[in-house]
Amino acid sequence: MAITRNSKMKLRPRNQPPRVSRAKTMKQKAIVPIKPTIVAGKTLPLFSRLKDFGKNLVSNFPGTAFFTSILVNILGDYLSKAVTDAINLGNQNPICCSCGPGVSCMENPNCACAIASKQFQKELNVPPVLRKKAVKLDENQYWRIQFCCGPKCQCSDDCSLKGLDEIDKDHDQKFEIYREEERMGFCVSTKKYIAKGTPVMSFNGEIVGKRALKKGSDAEQYSLRLIDQDQALIKFLKNAKFLAKDLVRPFATAFDRVVFINPLKYGNVGRFLSHSCRPNLEMMRIFQGGVSPGHMRIVFIANRNIKAGENLCFDYGESYVENHIENCMCPEVCMKKNNKESKMNTVGAQRAVRNQTQETSMMGRLRSFFR
Repeated sequence: MAITRNSKMKLRPRNQPPRVSRAKTMKQKAIVPIKPTIVAGKTLPLFSRLKDFGKNLVSNFPGTAFFTSILVNILGDYLSKAVTDAINLGNQNPICCSCGPGVSCMENPNCACAIASKQFQKELNVPPVLRKKAVKLDENQYWRIQFCCGPKCQCSDDCSLKGLDEIDKDHDQKFEIYREEERMGFCVSTKKYIAKGTPVMSFNGEIVGKRALKKGSDAEQYSLRLIDQDQALIKFLKNAKFLAKDLVRPFATAFDRVVFINPLKYGNVGRFLSHSCRPNLEMMRIFQGGVSPGHMRIVFIANRNIKAGENLCFDYGESYVENHIENCMCPEVCMKKNNKESKMNTVGAQRAVRNQTQETSMMGRLRSFFR
């Protein structure tokens, strides 16, 4: 799995210490090493069903199959000082409501989360992501950003603004990770029916800078772009009424950078999602607990009804396919297309042989006639 995924796609990083300038001390501030705070998640078993039984042994699994499961993104390498400063400020100034039990945030005019969500809806024209309600999808869903209540909010468990409340729960009961084709690698299938518009899972990993993704590396292929100089979001933050004035500039500066999520070393089940030219998932970015880069999550939304047993997939993007996939094997489009082309080539070859045989036979008869 992998992705350059156009402006939304994914890439994965290398573990290399920051390069320290020996000339001027000021340049050392460009890279700030941070010790990650890890919130461990549940690790799902991997099932391998290859014809070569030896490759089904865990000891023969590829190195990319092993990682530490996490529930929350952690800070990784090569982040600019602007990004790390914004994340630290965001952690010191969270947006969490205290509406209390029995109160629905969207109905409380003083709820900080509801105020943020409603302003995203008004200024960016993005409907709120509500609990047990289908998300309204758009062609450019990656750029449609919203805000939801987070795990630290003190509102009711059935609060309507807890639209992401289920995406980190019971993965072992929802998904299976398996491989049946070595070239395809490990994939994810759903054990349960998923209705269109349902938030399915997040994409977790280390938040890293572009320098962490060495060209051609596993990190480059596995990572997804979290921030891409988001000018519309920057403009929104500058006018956000719920944001303190002293936070506007550092947050806007951070979102003018390019940042990725690398799931190689730390991640979740989302790292195994397959590519398809006709995907059943779409990416969306959603804030929880604040509006710093550290509070932004990549969430996959079902773009159609998905039956139990179906493979879960999204479009890695043209750039990734061109650079990393010689023959796309997504079953919905490319495998059928390749099989059709193969049959057409076979039929064409058979016709060519038949025509050549007929021509040879005709020439033989003509030669016999003129003897």
